[in-house]
Amino acid sequence: MLPLFPLAYKNVLHGHSHFAFGGWVMPILLALILKSFPQLATQVAYPHWRNISVLLLASAYGMVLAFPLQGYAPMAIFFATLSIVAGYYLAWVVWRAVRQLPPGTGLRFVSAGLFYLTLASIGPFITGPLTAMGLQYTPFYYNAIYGYLHFTYNGWFTFAVLGLLYQYLESNGGSKYGVLVYPLMHAACVPTYLLSVLWNKPAPVFYVIGGLGALLQVAATGLLLADVLPLQWAARKGRWLLVLSLLAFVLKQVLQLASAFPTVAEMAAANRSFVISYLHLVLLGFVSLFMLWAMQRKGLLRLEKESRKGLYVFLVGFTTTELLLVAAGFHFIVPCFVAALLFAAALMLGGLLWMTGPLLQVLAWAGTPLHRVFVRYIAAPGQIRT
Repeated sequence: MLPLFPLAYKNVLHGHSHFAFGGWVMPILLALILKSFPQLATQVAYPHWRNISVLLLASAYGMVLAFPLQGYAPMAIFFATLSIVAGYYLAWVVWRAVRQLPPGTGLRFVSAGLFYLTLASIGPFITGPLTAMGLQYTPFYYNAIYGYLHFTYNGWFTFAVLGLLYQYLESNGGSKYGVLVYPLMHAACVPTYLLSVLWNKPAPVFYVIGGLGALLQVAATGLLLADVLPLQWAARKGRWLLVLSLLAFVLKQVLQLASAFPTVAEMAAANRSFVISYLHLVLLGFVSLFMLWAMQRKGLLRLEKESRKGLYVFLVGFTTTELLLVAAGFHFIVPCFVAALLFAAALMLGGLLWMTGPLLQVLAWAGTPLHRVFVRYIAAPGQIRT
């Protein structure tokens, strides 16, 4: 595609995905959790939050440099392992603190999400020995990678977002169905992993179990919407971002249910474009739009008239890339497909640059040294325990 490009595409892809997780989603989710659960922030001594934030950012920026330059070389593996250690550290301090706090649906979701974050780490640890045994690019190898992606996307990211959402609902009149949504989502997470291995064409029971898990997710999504719809939307700032995020979430759940059918599973497995479009739907459509809504609601991000135009351009670019990837998956002929995809990506980048003013605020408290920003923005200085 780009013969003069000096770096290996797969290495750049790995750096891109790892930085998206560790440099964008993880720090923002951590900041939003501390902002939304002040009782959790004050229950844990401040140095722990400082250490976790430094580990997260050091590993993210290390990976975004090491992977494109070297691929899976020792330096990249070191930073990737450091990222996993940061996740373990975060899970440990949160689980210890949650035992001392009153129970709530929001905290239950966050705690469960961290469980799936630790479970997802098994995937990267397995791929190393598999490679050493000469089993790289075998079904076992790919199933380990898909396990990492599944429990990261459908476990940690999804549960963390739902935890933040239910904390918002509980602080604005309560939720009627949260006590049902949580166990349904929890019960569905492991079985739906089987939907990621259907490309192996396993026994029919795998399709049935995965499909039942997807049905549980759809039922939980219906109850979630029943909790969200009664909100007084006219009075909610930036509500359209939350609406778009929830629409992406609903589409994600429907697609997972559809993937339980053999024809759909085989079609998705045969075309990488479908997989990429699904991953982008979750990361950019569901998770990122929710985080933007939550940051705006918490006063961490200001979208004024001019900067909102940048957001609109970003959304146009995102939607265009999704449509192009789906079209490629169905083998539709798109003139100048690569150029169109590059143009759509440029729209997303241009939209972000247009939003530079408000995004500088985000970078100010998501960049190094993050611990100072936690003192200023996240936790009240008088409440921090040292």
